[in-house]
Amino acid sequence: MQIISIEFLHNKLFINELFTYDITVCYTNDSITIIDIALLSLNKTEVFMKSELLRIKCLTVSFMLVLVSTLFFSSCKTSNTDAKIDLTTGWTYTLDENAKPEDYVAFDNSILGNLETLVPEQYGFIWLKKTFTIPEGLKNQNLGVYLGRISIADETYVNGAFIGGEGTCPPNEFSAWNTARFYTIPEAILNSGSNEILVKIWVDAEGSIVSNPFISTIPVARKAASREAFWNSKINLIFAFIMVVIACYHLMLYFKNRNEKENLMFALINLLSALYLSVFFYGELSFAFGTHVSFLVFQKIFSNSMPFFICYMVISFIISFVHSSEKKGVKYIRLGFLIIPVVVVLFAPDYRVLRAMRWIFMMLIPPMIYLICIIIRALVKKEKDAVTLLFGFSPLLGTFLIDIIVHNILKKYSFPYITSIGWQLVIVSLLFILANRFVKSRRQVEELNRTLENKVEARTRELSLSNSKLSEANSQLELTNNQLTEAKKKADRDLKLAANVQNSFFNPSLPNFKNWDLVYKFKPAAGVSGDFYDFFHNGTDLQGVGLFDVSGHGIASGLVTMLAKTVIDRKFRECANLPFSRVVSEIDRQITEDKGDIENYLTGVLLRIEGNQVELINAGHPKVFIRTAKNGRCYPVEPKETSEKNGIIGFGDIKQEFRAVKFKMQKGDSIIMYTDCLNESVNKNGEQFTEERVAAALEDAGIGSAKSKLDYVLNRFYKFTEGSEIKDDLTVIVLQYNPQN
Repeated sequence: MQIISIEFLHNKLFINELFTYDITVCYTNDSITIIDIALLSLNKTEVFMKSELLRIKCLTVSFMLVLVSTLFFSSCKTSNTDAKIDLTTGWTYTLDENAKPEDYVAFDNSILGNLETLVPEQYGFIWLKKTFTIPEGLKNQNLGVYLGRISIADETYVNGAFIGGEGTCPPNEFSAWNTARFYTIPEAILNSGSNEILVKIWVDAEGSIVSNPFISTIPVARKAASREAFWNSKINLIFAFIMVVIACYHLMLYFKNRNEKENLMFALINLLSALYLSVFFYGELSFAFGTHVSFLVFQKIFSNSMPFFICYMVISFIISFVHSSEKKGVKYIRLGFLIIPVVVVLFAPDYRVLRAMRWIFMMLIPPMIYLICIIIRALVKKEKDAVTLLFGFSPLLGTFLIDIIVHNILKKYSFPYITSIGWQLVIVSLLFILANRFVKSRRQVEELNRTLENKVEARTRELSLSNSKLSEANSQLELTNNQLTEAKKKADRDLKLAANVQNSFFNPSLPNFKNWDLVYKFKPAAGVSGDFYDFFHNGTDLQGVGLFDVSGHGIASGLVTMLAKTVIDRKFRECANLPFSRVVSEIDRQITEDKGDIENYLTGVLLRIEGNQVELINAGHPKVFIRTAKNGRCYPVEPKETSEKNGIIGFGDIKQEFRAVKFKMQKGDSIIMYTDCLNESVNKNGEQFTEERVAAALEDAGIGSAKSKLDYVLNRFYKFTEGSEIKDDLTVIVLQYNPQN
């Protein structure tokens, strides 16, 4: 037996179903060839999925416990062996740069984290002063001062000598709020007795000294500053770099398979998150923000706007991930919750107003509630990834609660904010979930490959037993098929002859009409068409246009088209001086009389043109639309009274009424006429293209020639009906008024 080589590809693998196979074969006299193997389902236990979910939970909980413990003990850790000068109390302040020592006022040092409350209008400089003496353990050496994090900018002096500063003051204000202050105090400027440290702080809506400042040896102070910088700044820089790498990787996956939109959205979430984290680590960069962009603009974009973009993308990602649907109205509401707060933030005139607008973040609550509802709905529907996804977001909730408890209840301002780290844990969880889904899919494919060959061989043996019976049936089918082939050839010859006769009636060559730009598309569904058109002209003067559709299909309707075309052409010219409604009535009477008992009838549109004035009669045909050049809008051309409907042509002895619509064309105005194939053809979902979509396509075609408008409408039509069969004759005419003067 010959070994059969099979390549298998399957896009959607579900864990809890059993793989079966549907095999299609081609028989010959002495062999069987397998030409198709279709994967139907897979049944596998839930043990693997549950174990993976448990592993995610254990890893996340363990990581959070280690992180919180490390942060807590590192922030609370003190050394009894190192001599220190405590700077958490004993401060006095003044708002006068030229103040005398006795002008400095004592204050409650517990508000070092809210110095803006001491400054009028929360805008200006404040000078903080503290006197200290050097203990024996710190004498006769250079010292280091650790001041923690200071907002917004500072200049620090010891005994009147400048020792360092961070951030910039107006006019190029830029905050160094997340930079840990470490400055060296040279031994030469220190006194053996009393010493004085003076910190000049610029306050703009916020001003603070957080952490537990002190003076000690240089290694001790530098170590405290380095620890502060790592947990508040450097760790965010590391995570931002990782997020950029993750984003690049998932963008690469998306460009390899554009159907996996989760990869694109996850990449954008990582990029936006990395941009947001720059608020925490920009002090670590050599790039001088203050010289290129103002602090106010930086805060508006990265600190205050970016969370709304992240929230919008996260919800979009979750909707795609759990295969949920979203109504268009709900999507517009979500866009509103993105656009409105961002616009409000961008119009803030100064940083004080921006700080006072913290309430704007309340607008994140409705989208987050909506996100929770999506996940709950997925849980109710028993989506396989919903539980894992819900647990993946738990680090964000946990770190947020820790920040609330530590900073707002325990008042431990030295403890770094870890909500951003919680969000990074969410990113890692989502990355793990996506990777886990990919790994499970690969394992399932590998399992399929191991068992596929045995199943194919067993099925092939079963099919071989039926081969003899099918061979006999195949001989009978071959005889019948030959008879049908001969009959079809004869019918095709007759149909081709009829099509050639019909095509001779349609002259595709047209002159370049004066003042009019006219193009058309004629595409029969089969050899003989029930559609026909005509253009009435005298040289280059266009006098009229007609488009008609004969009921029925085949040779009979094709013969009626030729009869009707002859009558319409003759009557249009003979009755040129009669009212237009009378002309169409004459056409109806003559066609009814000439076709006799043939049941086919006509619908159609006939235009009579004189200069820029157009008369139009629609006899039971799809709506004709006019696109005005003035505003680019489309309007149906129909009687003002909707009850005034015209009859159809050649319907029999029933008297038909035909009313004309008169209107004038302006320069650039265009008209579209079409048969019902255009508006009634359906897409793969069974939806019709509709007259409304025809009008919308003509509107969107914009300015340009009649050909460009026709091409635009047809391109949208073909895109809409892609994958479905066009079963009717298609005729479309676009007429545009382009006066030469």
